[in-house]
Amino acid sequence: MKSALALVAYASLFTLVVASPHDIVHQHRDAARANSARTCSAAWEQKFRGTASFTASSSNSNCKQAPACGESFSSGFTAAVNELAFGAQPNNGPGDACGRCFYVKPLEDPSESNVKLPSGLGITVKVNNLCTSSSGSTSNLCGQTVSHRSNELDLDVHFELCAPSGAWDAFYPGEQPRTMIGKFHEVSCDEWEGSQGNSLWDGSCMAPANPPFWPKTACGNKGCAPP
Repeated sequence: MKSALALVAYASLFTLVVASPHDIVHQHRDAARANSARTCSAAWEQKFRGTASFTASSSNSNCKQAPACGESFSSGFTAAVNELAFGAQPNNGPGDACGRCFYVKPLEDPSESNVKLPSGLGITVKVNNLCTSSSGSTSNLCGQTVSHRSNELDLDVHFELCAPSGAWDAFYPGEQPRTMIGKFHEVSCDEWEGSQGNSLWDGSCMAPANPPFWPKTACGNKGCAPP
């Protein structure tokens, strides 16, 4: 009788401490999701300062009226950044770059490196859009991925200045849009001379109006970086 009771007690203990196959599957799934989230978070290339390539959108671009961040602008210089810096792939909504302000300054034209640029150049832009790897003439500049983190100029960040906002004309006055290399650093949006318009769709994320500098989170990234 005692041995039978001991066997029942042992069986009960075994049931308590040994997870079922169903539980094990869920544990592995949850661990994989957590690991994936950490991997996705680490994959983005989001810096508060550095060297970048610069181009301008076309003059008839809708970069002011229908940007990826989901917020229209009535005034102020705006720009798109490449996917790794933006923090979301196309159609995934706003990334953590949305609403951040950067002081950008041209340094050289890579096709004419011996040309000295005028002093005093530099503007503050607010990021409101995404420059994708399929963005036509800028595809070789915006196409950075996790496996190929630099563009054709060996730079990991690219800004496409919104021409209709006047950003290019102020960035490099008197010159036609072209590919440039320059410096950028994140600044307070108090330095941005513009105003936000209306939300274009639910879930647009341009608040707070003055987000904390990277590496702190503002809008947050969406999904995983392009592999």
